Amino acid sequence: MEFLKRYKSVIIIVLPILVLVLIRQFGVIHFKSDAKKWSELSINQANIIPFNQIEILPEEKLIINLGKEAMELNGQTVDSLNIPADSILCKKYLYTLRKYKGTLLLFSDEKAVSARIWMILSQMGYKNIFILANDKDDEVFKNKFRPDTLTTSSQSQNH
Repeated sequence: MEFLKRYKSVIIIVLPILVLVLIRQFGVIHFKSDAKKWSELSINQANIIPFNQIEILPEEKLIINLGKEAMELNGQTVDSLNIPADSILCKKYLYTLRKYKGTLLLFSDEKAVSARIWMILSQMGYKNIFILANDKDDEVFKNKFRPDTLTTSSQSQNH
């Protein structure tokens, strides 16, 4: 009892700080700090699975349709969980994704949307997430971005 009386002020200060640190560390909605690690996967295209290879995956798969219409790949209608891209951070969707134990496959008609959602979820600590693409050799993923040097140089000369 004397210990509590003696260190009462220290306990009152340290205990709330400790609780807040634990809440921050184990909370559901926070980003991991290792963005470089995730961007390397994206640059190497290790996060992309072509549609024709999803059967090779050994575990259960959940296809997440980020679009607004029924999902159709290579002329086939595919069963998927429809989550609008602008609602992916809603608690009910995050909970559904977090409790799923298999592979999460993101699909959108616009591959850039899938890539952005993949990056957000990966940085939040979600594991086993891939972008589902019609073809891995798609033109969007094949070529590297090169800025138009003519446009930038002509704009700077006009100003």
